[in-house]
Amino acid sequence: MTNQKARKADIVIIGAGTAGLAAYSIAKKHTRNIILINAGHYGTTCARVGCMPSKVFIQAANDYHRRHQLKKQGIHGGERIHINTQETLKYVRSMRDYFVSFVLETIEDIGDNNIHGRAQFLEPNKLQVNDTIIQAGKIILATGSTPFIPEPLEAIRAKNRSSVLTTDELFELESLPESVAVIGTGPLGLELGQAMHRLGVTTHLFGRSRTVGGLTDADVIEYAIEALQEELPLSYTQEICYEACGDEIALTWQEGQESKCIQVKTVLAATGRRPNVSGLGLEEIGVPFSDNGVPEFNPETMQIADFPIFIAGDVTGLRPVLHEASDEGRIAGWNCVHETVAFQRRTPLAITFSEPNIVRVGKSRRELSEGNYHTGEVLFDSQGRSTIQQRNKGMLHIFGDKDSGLLLGAEMIAPAGEHMGHLLSWAIENRMTVFDALAAPFYHPVVEEGLRTCLRDLAKKINPHRQGLEIRFKSN
Repeated sequence: MTNQKARKADIVIIGAGTAGLAAYSIAKKHTRNIILINAGHYGTTCARVGCMPSKVFIQAANDYHRRHQLKKQGIHGGERIHINTQETLKYVRSMRDYFVSFVLETIEDIGDNNIHGRAQFLEPNKLQVNDTIIQAGKIILATGSTPFIPEPLEAIRAKNRSSVLTTDELFELESLPESVAVIGTGPLGLELGQAMHRLGVTTHLFGRSRTVGGLTDADVIEYAIEALQEELPLSYTQEICYEACGDEIALTWQEGQESKCIQVKTVLAATGRRPNVSGLGLEEIGVPFSDNGVPEFNPETMQIADFPIFIAGDVTGLRPVLHEASDEGRIAGWNCVHETVAFQRRTPLAITFSEPNIVRVGKSRRELSEGNYHTGEVLFDSQGRSTIQQRNKGMLHIFGDKDSGLLLGAEMIAPAGEHMGHLLSWAIENRMTVFDALAAPFYHPVVEEGLRTCLRDLAKKINPHRQGLEIRFKSN
């Protein structure tokens, strides 16, 4: 029997992803006695399998797709442009490795205080990893999440692993499949599905509930679905039957009164992610769990109940995007070395990098109380700069308090949505009214003029007497 080693640490961080490294960066300013434990690959979900490689992939797809629009501008020969997707995937991986390399440098700097292994709680402040028992002052749980695969697909994957992929595995392919069914119309499913379609893969998207990219505004949802269906097949159904047929998978579903069936080489499961909390021994030490399978915690302090344990990042299931994971890590790191305090969370901002972009900022339509707000509306179908760029598809809804005009939130599918979402998030964060926003400068011609048109519509609905003059009086 191997003798167990014993160590003590002021802080133990479980997970070397974005949240864990953000926590480390804050805590190390106050103590160097920090141990980092990581069970999986280093490099963060964002850099290794998420944000960064997916955006490289999407950029290549959109650049290639652009060939269809060149002829209108008198640029000929677009139909002769071809793509080698093996080279595209090789490029994606090279860029992935480039971004991961910066993370690995940080890991190397931690030195011997970085342990590769799986941690398990023995007591609220005692852990075992490999053959080492660690007594900790505080512990930060930043174990991330794992792609979820529906049970029927798991059975097919068990027989032929390459036939069913997760979003974590897509960029490891040497070449793209001839055909793919993407299950899930959330941000990842939509981004990757549209990109593969634009790269020449026969693609069919499937959603369970009739929404896309996390939208909740019914009108924006329907506009988005129709716009996407003009480009590629997109179906909604409560149940799909899967059956392995040789080296293909047959999918059968009911659409309205009609039964439909397709066969594809590969299924990409983009059906969400599950927090990595199993096998840690949290239940055994009495940690309370919420109905969604996550330890109960305070989102303003990141502390789990009254335990000396904090939680941060995708494992919370709260806001699974990088800047929120980083914030949660910083909050947890701060509270591990100070008396625990509550932090004000940033205005929510979520972007799906489809084309057009899908964006939610501030309060969603679902979160608002009927009768307490007005909605500014605009379509981008005839918006000037968008039309020049041949990107004139989009709908934007902005929500404002019906009395004060305070900006509350927005949902959109729109060209340059990623930029308009940032402008609106800053406005909401600084508690601007629609009238404050209209007093800001808008250049001509830019896509953001569509944002101004929407703000004008909202202002008219809130106070028609204040519309028109959008320049502030000079105070003496």
